[in-house]
Amino acid sequence: MTQQEFNTLSKRYLEGKTTEEEDLLLMKWNHAQDNQNRLNLPPDQKKAIEKRIWGKLQQQIQPRPRGLVRHLAWVAGIAACLVLGIAWYSSVYSAQKEDASAAIDTNHEQKGIEVKNTTPLEQKIKLEDGTTVLLKQNSAIVYDRSFNRSKREIYLEGEAFFKVKRDISKPFIVHTGALVTEVLGTSFRVKSFDNAKTIEVMVASGKVSVYTEKPSSPAGRNGVILTPNQRVVYDVNSRNIVPSIVDNPQPIATPGTAAPQLDFQEASLQSVLNALTELYGIEFVISNPVTKACRITADLNGLSMATQLKLICKSMDATYEKRGTVVFINGDGC
Repeated sequence: MTQQEFNTLSKRYLEGKTTEEEDLLLMKWNHAQDNQNRLNLPPDQKKAIEKRIWGKLQQQIQPRPRGLVRHLAWVAGIAACLVLGIAWYSSVYSAQKEDASAAIDTNHEQKGIEVKNTTPLEQKIKLEDGTTVLLKQNSAIVYDRSFNRSKREIYLEGEAFFKVKRDISKPFIVHTGALVTEVLGTSFRVKSFDNAKTIEVMVASGKVSVYTEKPSSPAGRNGVILTPNQRVVYDVNSRNIVPSIVDNPQPIATPGTAAPQLDFQEASLQSVLNALTELYGIEFVISNPVTKACRITADLNGLSMATQLKLICKSMDATYEKRGTVVFINGDGC
């Protein structure tokens, strides 16, 4: 049973709407949770959380014909499970209450609000500026209590997907170790776990500026600009930033513009690649000019970019390779 299914079934039980079979399912799920890790919180915080849960439960409890004692025992079990299920909430509650200091980046100790996801599921967080963050398991963000007043700055440990609310007056900045990701309004994913040898940034929409915390030379910082379907991998030891194409590029949605149709009849290779560039925002280069004369007949709609390129190359006895953020088509002609 998932946490969502348990929550729904628990609510129905408190309303007196469950069957005997559903009661048994609840009992088994409850017993299974006793063997899982419990919240690692101070006693006073656990007590405060449990008190709030009990307050809500007591408003819903209606004695059932099967016996009030049995019903209250069930409610106690459900309440215990709910306490187990709110690990993420309690982390936010704890951090906001105590204004805890967190060292997400050892070089940038930030005193502010910490949000940590200790659940097995991805958690959605909405920030004051309207930005949403999908926080992966065992990941955390830290931001100052003055966030969005004069600046929008966050420290990330782990993995998260950001959908940033556009604000040209306040760039959105994510710190991950020695790497900085800066945007105005876009969506991107960052992966940076403790002791990892690399940090990865992948762009879904818009443009993202990625650069090192400290300038690599007096003339400027080591950094790149990323567009959709591009990523960088930062090597922590060598401090090199290597741009490339994401593993599975996705079509770029342009408001008010229909996606290009990929059903070709005797179309030139160049026109086919132009359509793919429009679809993915990726540059394609034909290594041998003679190959441009090749004609392609194929329906590439609904296929992944890797499959599309394999079919194109197979039809003209060519190959393709990724070099950084560009795809090269290599062949001797048709």
